[in-house]
Amino acid sequence: MPDLNCPYRFDVRQSDDGEVATCGLLQQMMRLQDREACSVTAAACQACVESLPVPGRFINSVFPSILNVACEDYLQISPAPPDESKQRIAKLQRITEQAVVLDSCVTNEHLATCDVVLFCTEASDQNRVAIQSVLEQQDAVVYLHLVIGDPAAEPLADEYRDTWNVQTHRLRAGQNLLGAIQDIAPQMRCEFFALQHPQARSLSNRVANAVSEMQRQGSDIVGSSIYTPDGEIVATKPTEEFQTFLPWPTLVIRRSFFLDHGGFADRRGDQDIEFVCRAQRLDARIHLLPFATVEMTERQLPTQLGPAPTYPTSHDALRKFSIGYPIAHVDCDVVLPVFGQLEFVQDAIASIIDQEDATAIVHLIDDCGPEDTRNLFHYWRSHPQVRLYRNQRNLGQYSSFNNVSEFFETDLVAVQDGDDISLPHRLSVSGNLLRLCDAEFFAATMVQFGDEAFANEFSDEKRYRRSVYPRGHRVGYFAMNPTACFSVSMFRRLGGYTNFGASESNRGGLDSEFMLRAHFSGVRFALSSCVVAKHRLHDLAATRNSETGFGSMKRQFAMDECLRREKIFQAGPPDPRVYGAINRYRGLTQRVSE
Repeated sequence: MPDLNCPYRFDVRQSDDGEVATCGLLQQMMRLQDREACSVTAAACQACVESLPVPGRFINSVFPSILNVACEDYLQISPAPPDESKQRIAKLQRITEQAVVLDSCVTNEHLATCDVVLFCTEASDQNRVAIQSVLEQQDAVVYLHLVIGDPAAEPLADEYRDTWNVQTHRLRAGQNLLGAIQDIAPQMRCEFFALQHPQARSLSNRVANAVSEMQRQGSDIVGSSIYTPDGEIVATKPTEEFQTFLPWPTLVIRRSFFLDHGGFADRRGDQDIEFVCRAQRLDARIHLLPFATVEMTERQLPTQLGPAPTYPTSHDALRKFSIGYPIAHVDCDVVLPVFGQLEFVQDAIASIIDQEDATAIVHLIDDCGPEDTRNLFHYWRSHPQVRLYRNQRNLGQYSSFNNVSEFFETDLVAVQDGDDISLPHRLSVSGNLLRLCDAEFFAATMVQFGDEAFANEFSDEKRYRRSVYPRGHRVGYFAMNPTACFSVSMFRRLGGYTNFGASESNRGGLDSEFMLRAHFSGVRFALSSCVVAKHRLHDLAATRNSETGFGSMKRQFAMDECLRREKIFQAGPPDPRVYGAINRYRGLTQRVSE
């Protein structure tokens, strides 16, 4: 049994049941000093130590059971009549019973899923141990990509040919494990993937713990220490130095992060180390599990490092440091409602039409604003990529978006505000990452700009607002709406943007509610660090003006309503159509040909 890194475990001794130890946490919760009443077997200790908290749940998925058994044993041997201590422990037993039942229900609803890649050059018993350790993961569903790197490993392909969650791949000439991952990543099924060493055993909760931690922390990469025949190799937090920080057999990576940054660099042998170092430079969320998750069955030579890479200082240039993936042409609808601010609209339209490797179909909507749009419509009426509409009355940008959704001509749709600028690569980056990740909702990074007064509000760093995966139980606003692009089928399936009641209540916050509803409905997000849009700051902006800006009553109402709905969604997956309002104002937006 390897050393267990648990601060509550002490007084390790031998008993009839083998090795046991006293659990200080049991003593604290039961308020007992009796070491025998709070004894835990070594196997139970290890299972508890290896189990991380599920977001919003009990301490972890094992401790409630340990505490419940301790309470039950104590109640059976303690003398009658019941005293205050016994009543308290009986109550604690009931609480743990509820925790065990609730935790099992939640585990079934939010079961961890993960692709795992294993590279084999032989069909040895050690390889079979590695495979079984993946397939027998607890509280997780895994999909194993078995890479056959040599004819000697072909018997493994035959043995697992009929296993539903094993897919066999053959290596290309001159390829290794990391090269295979580069090719396989777009074919994977899950949001996360793990690397598996052929001479290693993944501990039973490795995947469940890693995915749970990534969901709890919004992580891009998770690693851990590793057990070896020579002792434990400790994982360390990455710095800007080029060295091994995370043993590669413990790595679990968010697939959209890997694909967004083009995967591995074109190096030999140390691609995993370079990837982690580059991720650190890109401000990725990298977290270490507090215990080992993998046990090596053979001694391994350390990875030989190549020359340290010379990284460019530009963030965008650093994103292109990898091998990358082929770019496909993207067709995308774009919705652009207009309500005043015509001095900005021409630039907004031109920016979304002049896209690289993409064709935009722009749905330009007159939302009955204070300015005459006839000259604007006359200018764009003959453009083959522009469709013109007028609302019969002011509906707001979200209801306008809902109404033109029946006229979409492609499989994707992007948000475009009339005062923002889309960068030339926006739709290409959006559509290609959605395709590679098999995702439905894209968002990225935007840079804020404006006149001198607004520019002085922000440092260079704070000018950038990045979409990030939610952390823990509080989701909130996490996908920058001016960068959003999503599948038309998903938008319709969720019922479009919601409605908060009176039309004046629908001026802000509906984008926040939509991403919350998508998140809790199980929609797969692909978030990018790429800067794809420029968000203009000015006095009349929706988040700045006195009517709908932050600090206004309407904005506060929207924020309160989003928080209320988030709590409802947390109680269980919502039926998204109940909250969608895609047909509420249907017919009030008319196509025009002027």
